[in-house]
Amino acid sequence: MAAWAILISLLSTSLFGAQETGSWIQPILHWLMPWASAQTIVTMHYGIRKLAHFTEYGILFLLLIRGPMRGHAVMALAACAAYAMLDETHQIFVPARTPSIYDVALDFSGALFSHFVSSGIAELV
Repeated sequence: MAAWAILISLLSTSLFGAQETGSWIQPILHWLMPWASAQTIVTMHYGIRKLAHFTEYGILFLLLIRGPMRGHAVMALAACAAYAMLDETHQIFVPARTPSIYDVALDFSGALFSHFVSSGIAELV
């Protein structure tokens, strides 16, 4: 779980700003879809970056409820929200990164989605 939190923090550095990820994601997208317009590629890159937020915190929630916060889903959600706020606050001080309350909401929605999916699976089992 700590390793995942460290990975989230690493992804929040200048190394993974939009300019840097665009330098390799956009060429891959263009190679996969040579017919796509430049604006479509830029939009898809943006979507991939936002999906990463959602996924990172969905996984963080699952790691928390299967580990140190087993049986305490609300606490795990609170921890995800707190870490998302801390992560975005950190980006205030990172060149080439822009903090966003919308990213906090996206991060939390990823954790909440994981909660709904894991709860639904638990009901079936």
